[in-house]
Amino acid sequence: MVVRVALKERAVVVADGRPARWLGTGRHLVASAPWSKVEVVRFDTDAVVAVLRVEMAALAPQGELRAVALAPYERALVTRRGRAAKWLGPGDHFVWTTDPARGDGTPATQVQTFDVSGVEAEPLRDDVRALVPASDYVETTAAEGTSALRFVDGALDAVLGAGRHAAWTARRKVAFTVTDLRERVLQVAGQEVMTRDRVTLRLNLAAAYRVSDVRRLATVARAPDEVLYLAVQLAVREVVATHALDELLAGREALSAAVAPPVAERARTLGLELLSFGVKDVVLPGEMKTLLNRVIEAQKEAEANVILRREETAATRSMAQTATVLAENPILVRLKELEAYKDLAAKVGQVHLVLGEGAMPQLQLKS
Repeated sequence: MVVRVALKERAVVVADGRPARWLGTGRHLVASAPWSKVEVVRFDTDAVVAVLRVEMAALAPQGELRAVALAPYERALVTRRGRAAKWLGPGDHFVWTTDPARGDGTPATQVQTFDVSGVEAEPLRDDVRALVPASDYVETTAAEGTSALRFVDGALDAVLGAGRHAAWTARRKVAFTVTDLRERVLQVAGQEVMTRDRVTLRLNLAAAYRVSDVRRLATVARAPDEVLYLAVQLAVREVVATHALDELLAGREALSAAVAPPVAERARTLGLELLSFGVKDVVLPGEMKTLLNRVIEAQKEAEANVILRREETAATRSMAQTATVLAENPILVRLKELEAYKDLAAKVGQVHLVLGEGAMPQLQLKS
């Protein structure tokens, strides 16, 4: 029997159920007795890992197969011509090594073994990571301004800085979470609260904060933003309830200063740092706004009347002083009279005289 084996194939001659001969690439003549059963089992060497029995592997010449035995917490990476080809789990494996060596003598097929019994791991190349199952390996990337938290079997194990982090998960369950450390703003809008004099206000507030203790933040509260939001609501209601409307309108900064300390203390227990807090808007109900506008209008009218009376008094006082000066100096009165005539003559183009009876002889015209 003639058997032809292709370049990417290998074959095993099985006689009466027993592996008898290994066939490499080429043309082979296989003899068999008339009473025996002979069959040829072919294998594809492009498959990287050979799926065959140990008895068949024992027939392979040196350089055809490499046996790889991996313990329960060992893994192996098979590379071909510098490319990641196969990730091997625990157990016994046979790797095809039929590719010729490179020009520098380096084997074309290489096997790298990893100890995955621990947690710490160096980040793998992207092509290698694509072959590794999630049950063996996990990684995350923390951008600048963030921090990575590593949980091992549910417990917080380490707080890591910015960068790429990886861990083995074959023996222990490992998970990563990324926390943003940069400054954030919490908007608390539309809070309706009642003042001491029973006036309902609508307040818009804002708080700026950042993470100060990542470990505390991860273990104390499930939703720290919601807890801080509630702390702002309660603190505002408590402070506003002890102040009258006029006090709040006159001192918005005082309201912010009174609310900030309890909010800052609550933020500290969560692992947060309150950077600033302020009241953005104080919105009055419609009827209260109308009444307040009337009060302001009346105040402004009263102030305008006071100013008008003050100016009239000053003008009267000035006229009285002028009259006193003129009464004491008749010459000044005459000068004022002449200035009036001068101003009048400058504005009049023609003068019409109406003379009574007997006045004509006394009229003298001079050129």
